[in-house]
Amino acid sequence: MALTSPALTLSVEALFGNIKPALDIIQLLGPTDFSAEAPGVDIKPGTTIKVPLSTVSAAAAFNETSNNYLTGGNTDWATLTAQHYLQGFDLKGTNIDQGVNAARVKQLFSKRCGTGISMACVAAIKTALDATTLSTAVTLPATPTLAQYDALASAMDWYNGHDSVLCLSSTEYSKLKGVFHAAHLSAAPQAMAEELGFKAVLLIPGLSARAVIVPYGSLGFIARVPALIADYKESGVETDPDSGLSVGIVVASEQGTNKLVVNGDIWFGCAAVSASANATTTKGIIKVG
Repeated sequence: MALTSPALTLSVEALFGNIKPALDIIQLLGPTDFSAEAPGVDIKPGTTIKVPLSTVSAAAAFNETSNNYLTGGNTDWATLTAQHYLQGFDLKGTNIDQGVNAARVKQLFSKRCGTGISMACVAAIKTALDATTLSTAVTLPATPTLAQYDALASAMDWYNGHDSVLCLSSTEYSKLKGVFHAAHLSAAPQAMAEELGFKAVLLIPGLSARAVIVPYGSLGFIARVPALIADYKESGVETDPDSGLSVGIVVASEQGTNKLVVNGDIWFGCAAVSASANATTTKGIIKVG
């Protein structure tokens, strides 16, 4: 069933505009598997989906003696649970497209739903990063200098800083900006990333770890739209043309309280491959000690 209410069809562009802050972070951090459907997969609450994540080494030259066609290499797999997130907006005693309510739905639903989904996605990223192993090989002192921050991008020779993202807690981000200001350097995020040799420097709100180095491919994301299992007054799936992210939108009626409930639904999850404490035995995300 497609969306028919003018208020909802007008909300779609604004909805994805409010999700964009999370999408910007996601697209910097790792590969995405976004789809409106999950072919061959029955996604239910708590379903665990395997996402292939591994660091990538350079392609090897063919060796006739060892016949390295038979050496496929090791691919680390991480598992994740796609969490069902929803954010809604109640309309009591009114028609969804009656008078001012069309504008109210467009403005408030797109803001409430888009921002709520964005916040949930960023929180999932924070949880995945905090769950990685604390490094004993890559560390920072309590009050780092610019040179010590600079050394993070080349702390290990198996990752490329220019393909990696440095994620910081609010406290560490403030420290880094202070160091840049003291050195009379621009503390704009992209300027700091270029100086430090990273693809990007990101502030992750609520991050418990001080700093986390995320080589590309060590963090991955999956998103799906839950299957509709009930009859709704109106429902549809909308897809962001830039990222491919899809959100399900349903309108349910509750006659007992004379209201309509408009909900945006998404399954979202992320999974991480953590580096070992020595950052050598296993390669992946480095939680700076």
